[in-house]
Amino acid sequence: MKRKEQNGDIAIMLPPEGKFARFLFRLKHSEYLYLLAAFFLPFTILLGVYACLGTHPFGNSSVLTLDLQAQYIYYYEEIRRLLTQGGSWLYSWKRTLGGEFMGIVAYYGASPLNIIFALFPKDRIADAMMTIQLCKVGFMGLTFGYYIHKTRFISQMHTIAFSLMYALCAYSVVQLANPMWLDAMIFLPLLILGLEALIKERKFILYTVSLTMIFITNYYIGYMCGIFTFFYFLYYYSLKRDELIYKGEKKISFFKTYGFRTFMRFAFFTLISLLIAAFMLIAAYYSLTFGKSDFSNPSYSFSLRFDFLDLIVKLLPGSYDSVRPTGLPMIYSGLLALIAIPLYYMSPAITKKQKVCASMLLAVLLFSFSINAIDLVWHGFSAPNWLNYRYSFVFSFFIIVMAYDAVAHIEKIKFGQVGAVCAILAVVVMIIQKLDYVFDQDTKQNPLDDATCIFLTLVLIAAYVIVLNLLSNRSYESSAAFILAIVVCVEMFANTLITIAEEQTDVGAVKYDNFLENNGTKENYSSYRGAILRSQDVVNKVLAGDKSFYRMEMVRPLYRNAVNMPMAFGFNGIAHSTSTLNSSVIKFMNSLGYTSQSHYTYYVGGTPLSDALLGIKYVITENDTLDPKIYTVAESGTKYYKYIKSDDTIYAMQNTKALPIAYGVSPSILTADLGDISGTITGLEFQNNMILEMLSGTGFRSNVFKGISATIDYENCNMGISYTHPTKYIDKDGNQQVHDTPYYTFDKATDGAKVTFTLTAPQDGDIYVHFPADNFQKTCDLYVNGKFISEYFKDTSGILNIGSFKKGTKIVAELRLKKDATYFSRESDYYFYCVDYNAMTEAINALDSCGMYVEKHGNSHLKGEITVTDEQTLVFTTIPYDAGWNVYVDGKKVETHRTLSALLSFEVEEGFHTLEFRYMPKCYVIGFIASGVGIVLFAFFIIITKVKKVRSKVFAKAKFLGEFINDGTPAVIEGEAHEVAEEMPESGDADAAYESFTIKFENGADAEQAESTNAEISNNTVASDGTETEDKSESKPDDAPDAE
Repeated sequence: MKRKEQNGDIAIMLPPEGKFARFLFRLKHSEYLYLLAAFFLPFTILLGVYACLGTHPFGNSSVLTLDLQAQYIYYYEEIRRLLTQGGSWLYSWKRTLGGEFMGIVAYYGASPLNIIFALFPKDRIADAMMTIQLCKVGFMGLTFGYYIHKTRFISQMHTIAFSLMYALCAYSVVQLANPMWLDAMIFLPLLILGLEALIKERKFILYTVSLTMIFITNYYIGYMCGIFTFFYFLYYYSLKRDELIYKGEKKISFFKTYGFRTFMRFAFFTLISLLIAAFMLIAAYYSLTFGKSDFSNPSYSFSLRFDFLDLIVKLLPGSYDSVRPTGLPMIYSGLLALIAIPLYYMSPAITKKQKVCASMLLAVLLFSFSINAIDLVWHGFSAPNWLNYRYSFVFSFFIIVMAYDAVAHIEKIKFGQVGAVCAILAVVVMIIQKLDYVFDQDTKQNPLDDATCIFLTLVLIAAYVIVLNLLSNRSYESSAAFILAIVVCVEMFANTLITIAEEQTDVGAVKYDNFLENNGTKENYSSYRGAILRSQDVVNKVLAGDKSFYRMEMVRPLYRNAVNMPMAFGFNGIAHSTSTLNSSVIKFMNSLGYTSQSHYTYYVGGTPLSDALLGIKYVITENDTLDPKIYTVAESGTKYYKYIKSDDTIYAMQNTKALPIAYGVSPSILTADLGDISGTITGLEFQNNMILEMLSGTGFRSNVFKGISATIDYENCNMGISYTHPTKYIDKDGNQQVHDTPYYTFDKATDGAKVTFTLTAPQDGDIYVHFPADNFQKTCDLYVNGKFISEYFKDTSGILNIGSFKKGTKIVAELRLKKDATYFSRESDYYFYCVDYNAMTEAINALDSCGMYVEKHGNSHLKGEITVTDEQTLVFTTIPYDAGWNVYVDGKKVETHRTLSALLSFEVEEGFHTLEFRYMPKCYVIGFIASGVGIVLFAFFIIITKVKKVRSKVFAKAKFLGEFINDGTPAVIEGEAHEVAEEMPESGDADAAYESFTIKFENGADAEQAESTNAEISNNTVASDGTETEDKSESKPDDAPDAE
């Protein structure tokens, strides 16, 4: 609303009619309109950087790097599919055999901006990801600008410049590859603004909503924000304590003091935030119970992690080092921040208390970086796997705010002090150059670049000296602020370009579309979009042609990161990689002989038997050389052949022996010992044991895989037998754990080291090999009769088919050491096996005869029927065991069992049964109830405080106006305002009504008198009980919080 004067009267200029016209009116006259620049500047700068790097649509590069291309993009495709096609978010069959999906959502996919994925088609999801990145840095600038505007506004240019420093600080730029962590940076300024309002004014809505959103969008970073919020509460309350306490407070009980009540208010609304976010937090916790922590043995030593000089270097532009385990904190926040921190302590405008409190908070953050044990607390007591110091953005936030405060009062700092700081910094930078400073990147060192760091820093120091000098002169303040914004833009563009380029050099980035020629050689289709375009038609035809429940897989050479292709294409599969893992299923898959360890499972190591047991019905492959006795082209013939516009042909091979998801087996498997599930026996031996136990009641006694004896020899290496693992199982005290079974070890002595196995083919057909090595990370090259077959160990550690041979053929297999050693178990009697196809067919047919027919299936439910014999009354499923599964047999819920330490099973009686599976963990129900309780409590406090505020304002203002009129100065409330005032007790819109009051003085009083009267009304502070107070220091406030 605008005020205008006419003949001594004060009138209100109301907005135009119509919602849209009113919106435009308010937007045009909004004091916040300039903050759009705080959004679009970082958005545009990052877009310009991507253009310079040739990122699509400006070239053939993509934003997919590190785990964004190896993992996250597939989760986002699954989210895109759920958003556009519907389905349950609780469970997914597209991860290793199946598993809860809310844990993935809670950690990777809960950002509100992920709705953007629904606007793009599958093969353009990399473009959607880039759009989300651009929006996230834009919103970081917007929220930080809003925080500055509300708390310490100087000028629009100042606000925009410092917002840009926050939006494009090193943390946000590097973590573009981990977009799920960036939402916390968007909400952090709002969280701190809300916290300050909670402390000063007892307002709780912004604090509660912001903290809730941080917890929902990523519980992991939310935990870190929670720690920072606690320290910031102590910092800010200490800073403002003298302004908040009341006279006579020292005479009352501690529990009634303002400080205690403020802390309890802070704790209470933090609890409300946790309750509202409980549906997501409990889902995340449930996901973690499946074994994420099993793969981390952190060290809680109090040793320093880096030198002080390292910290100085990391505050310079162009100082990217690495995201690898050797990486230092990503704390660059603009060179201006580094210059302004010393000026903060020199400024006479900043009180001693402010400096002391800020120093204490900075010390907490710096000690957290430096000391390993404290750093682990910030990381949830689990050492990060790469990407260290994941909370360093709170450091950037705080020093940028400090820098803003210093620059805000730059005119009170002597120019000589500014020059001295810049000169010292320039000298330090030149010393760093002289020392030939280098960063460690695991096995190599990366020297600090003279051009992109040293020279750039010196030029920027000179620029900031000039700009700060201009800012200190009031005559040039406006133009100097504009120049400051320009310099910051140039700096942030340069650093962002350097950082992204160096990060891509460090860890690589995939092409957008690899259908390209490179020096006459076709590239390997390693891009996400390349893989999608190449195989999608084949996959879609299989899915359209077969609507039953089954699993499908993709041979890894089709795409170098095929580990998450089930989510990419939308089929049920086993290949998957995620930090929210199920460790028991990973160990089980490893025992079967698949490449499955740590946090991932590849479709490498499958055999005709294991594929059949797991229900893998189709395999997408580049050729048709899979075993013809098991894999055949589907009956519809060439329907499943697809000629792609490249030179390759993609096949969908059908496994005619694939079993359903559930089938009857002998109950004895519940207590059977099939061998060490951690993989010390060969997967082929484990499969033999598994089949024999499944059919123990039927008289089946044949091994499907027949062991082949082989002689072992070695050259240019030393052989030993050990009970300790050379690289794994080191506990937190540094002690090496001991195996129950012995291992062969081969240490390289000279070049040409190799281990040779000599054997003879006992029959015509394929021969398989498996060397159990339990997550051994040093690869060898496997040669058979002089022909290279594959790398072995590390990412190819499962069962391999080494070829088809005629009976009596001599086979020489060699493991050629590429590193200094190799290592594998010697518990099994054999490493090489052939297949007894008759035994395999007999076994699979026996299991299939008691198989489940699936009538209906979805993400979180299955329904069907089964008929079992007296010998096979345990219904064995290839569903990972999860207490969230509720199984109903003939309409009655039955008890489920954990089988083979990993899979779900249950017992039935002989005969025909209907089966139904429903997924709903009990803790999810608890989470939804807790969230509901939190929302109700939050709404309750909003309502009661709003009602209390409305009543207080209405009565106080009515009283004041009544007294004013009784003094003999007649006044009338004109038009709309009078109607609103009359409705106030019902509408609750006291503020709107009050702002609409127009007082017209009929005794000749002029506009100045009217304005002073309105000001007097406005400035009167109304206490919670409805009485007027003008001096807060004389009264103790009501403890009820303010909802605003």
